[in-house]
Amino acid sequence: MRNILLLIISLIPAVASADAARTDSVYRCIDEAIANASVYLSKREGRINTLKRRFETSRGYAARYAAALKVYEEYKAFVNDSAIAWLGSAERLARRNRDIKSANYCVALKAFQCSTAGMYMESAEMLASINPRQLTRDGLLAYYTSQKHLYQELGFYTRIRNLRNKYNYKERMYADSIKAIANKNSGIYLQLMEADCYNSDDLAQALRYNDMRMKNIDKDSHEFSIVAFYRFLDYKKMNDTDNWTYWLAMSALGDIRNAVMDQGALWELANHLNTTGHPSRSYKYINFAWQCAEKFGTRVRSTQISPVLTAIDSSYQGIMQKQKERLVIMVLLISLFAVSVLVLLVYVNKQRGKLKLTRDELSRKNRQLMKLNNEMQQVNDNLDKSNRQLTDTDRQLHMAIGNLNESNKVKEKYIGLFLRQCSIYIENMEQMRKEVLTMLKNKHHTELMNKMKSHDYRDRQQQELFDIFDTTFIHLFPTFVDDFNKLLRPEERIHLDDRSRLNTDIRIFALIRLGIDDSSKIAEFLHYSVNTIYNYRARIKNGAICGRDEFEKKVKEIGVPQHTNKEGGDTADEDTAQ
Repeated sequence: MRNILLLIISLIPAVASADAARTDSVYRCIDEAIANASVYLSKREGRINTLKRRFETSRGYAARYAAALKVYEEYKAFVNDSAIAWLGSAERLARRNRDIKSANYCVALKAFQCSTAGMYMESAEMLASINPRQLTRDGLLAYYTSQKHLYQELGFYTRIRNLRNKYNYKERMYADSIKAIANKNSGIYLQLMEADCYNSDDLAQALRYNDMRMKNIDKDSHEFSIVAFYRFLDYKKMNDTDNWTYWLAMSALGDIRNAVMDQGALWELANHLNTTGHPSRSYKYINFAWQCAEKFGTRVRSTQISPVLTAIDSSYQGIMQKQKERLVIMVLLISLFAVSVLVLLVYVNKQRGKLKLTRDELSRKNRQLMKLNNEMQQVNDNLDKSNRQLTDTDRQLHMAIGNLNESNKVKEKYIGLFLRQCSIYIENMEQMRKEVLTMLKNKHHTELMNKMKSHDYRDRQQQELFDIFDTTFIHLFPTFVDDFNKLLRPEERIHLDDRSRLNTDIRIFALIRLGIDDSSKIAEFLHYSVNTIYNYRARIKNGAICGRDEFEKKVKEIGVPQHTNKEGGDTADEDTAQ
C-alpha cells in the first residue's frame, strides 16, 4: 500500500507538468490563429457572399425565406446589425406571404440578438409583440430562449436586489418552459440541465451533461467553443486550474478559427493571463478581443473588456517604471565604465611615452655598439650577434607601438561614438517620458496603447545604430570589404550595392575584427538569434580559400600594419584592436 501511495505521489508532478504543457500548446495555437485571423475572416465572408448570391437567385417564398435565414446564421455571431437586418428581411418575406408563425419566429430571433447587444428595451418590446399561440414548436423554443436570455442578462447587470430576484425567477420560469418542450437529447436541453447542476454545485453531474453535449458536436464548429466555455465554468468552480485554463483556451481558439466576433472566452483568458504575470500576451489577446467586439457591434462586450484593458494598462505602467529604474542603473554603470576607459587611456599614453624613451635609449646604445665594433675587430662575431638581437628588439618595439596606435585610434573612435549615442538615447527616453506623461494626463489611453504597440521607434533607433556603426567602421578600415573578399573563393565573394553600408554578413565579421567573436554578443547587437549567427558564420567560412580554423584569425589581421625584417621576410603583428 505504501508503494502504491509513493507511486501516486511521484506521478502528481508529471501529470501537472503535462497539463501545463498542454495549455501552453493551445496558447501557441491561439497566437498562430490570431496571426492568421484574416484567413478565417475571409473564409466566413466568402460563405456569406455565396449565401447572399443564393438568396438573390432564389425563386419562390420558401426558398428565399430559407436563404435569408442561412445568411442570418452566418451573421449571428459575426456582425450583430447584419444578423438583425437579415432577420428583418426574412420577417418581411413571411408577412408578405401571410406566414405569421414564421414572421414571429424571426421576431423572437431578433429579440435574442438585441439582448445579446445590450438592447434590452428593444428585445422586451419585440417579445411582447409576439403571440405564443402563433408559433411553431421551433418558434416557441426560440421565443422561450430569447425570454430566458433577456432576463438572464437583466438579472446579471442590475444592481437592485429586488429586480435581480424578479429577473432570476423569470429566467428560471422560461428555462423550465424550454425543458418542457425541448427534445431530451437536444443541445439546448442538455445545456439547461448542465446549468442546473452547476447552480446546485453538482459539478460531477454537470460535467457528465457536458460530455453528452461534446459527443453530438463537430470539434471544428462554433458550438464546440460554446460547450468548451461551459466546461471551463464547471472546472473553474471545482478549482481545477489546469483544466479550466485549458478549456477556456480551447474555447477562445475555436472562436478565432471560426471568425466569431461575439467572443467571451478570449477576453476572460486575457484577464487571467494579466493576473498571472503575462502582460504581453494578455495585451495581444485583449486587443484582438476588442477589435472583434467592435466588428460585432455590442455595447455589452465593450463594457466587459474595459476593466481588463484598465488592468493591463496598470501592469504596463508598472513595467515602464521598472524599465526606467533599470535605465538609471545602466546609465550609472556606463558612466563608471567610461571613467575606467579614460583612466586606461591615460595609463596607455604614459606607457607609450616610456616605450619611446626606451626605443631612443636602445638606438643610442646601438650606435655605441657599432662604434665599438669598428674599434674591436677581434670580437666582431660576438658583437654582430648582439647587434642583431638588439635590432630584433627594436623592431618588436616598433611593432608594439604601431599596434598600440592602431588600438588607441579604434578605442577612441568607438568610445566617443558610444558616449554620444548614450547621450542621444537618454534625450530620446526623456522625450518619450514627457510624451507618455502628457498622454496620461490628457487620458489619451488609446493613442498611448497604439504608440506603445508600434515598433517604429525601436526599428528607427536600431537602423540609426547600424548606420553609425557602418560609417565608423568603414572610415577606420576602408579596405576591409576588399581584403575580406580576398579570403573567399570568387564565387562566394560578397558584393555590396552601396559601398557606404555593410550587409549582415560583413557586419558579423566586422564585429569579429573588433574583437567581439562571441556569437551570443553578436546576436544581441544585430538582434538575431544565436543559431542564426552560427549559420551565417558557418556559411561564410565554408567559402574560405584557407582552412575554416584560420579564416577568422586572418579576418582579425585585416588592417594590421605589416613590417619587413632585414632578411626580406614579412612579419605581421598580432591583432591588438580588440
